[in-house]
Amino acid sequence: MITYETETTIDAPPAEVWKHLADFDRHGEWSNHFKLRGRPVVGERGRVEFTLFGRDAGSPVVIEKADEVRELRWRGGPSGLITGSHYFILEARDGGARTHFRHGENFSGILAPLVWALLKAQLGPSYSGFNGDLKRRVEAA
Repeated sequence: MITYETETTIDAPPAEVWKHLADFDRHGEWSNHFKLRGRPVVGERGRVEFTLFGRDAGSPVVIEKADEVRELRWRGGPSGLITGSHYFILEARDGGARTHFRHGENFSGILAPLVWALLKAQLGPSYSGFNGDLKRRVEAA
């Protein structure tokens, strides 16, 4: 398994961060990096839309975890070839006034090691960009 993770601190409580993160229908208003479609309900099928190698792309996903105000996780990709378990973890800081936001993905499958360098080059800016988009959205609210 290969893991890629980014993190940031958001000047708002986890409940406020969760409100924006879990409102998939409004991701298009503030995220320039990827958007979730569907509902944050365990077992629910949805879709993630993103740009990869300069082209619009997307993938069906299944929500694996929706632990309100703590963690959101989904899984997608062709099983056995390259599957990602994408996650957002919210941790309260400073007595609950701020949120340490961890955002990453665990990749598995036979293609993961072969395409890792290409994926990492695309993921870094996209994941960090999403973090920045979310931070701006939440802190401006």
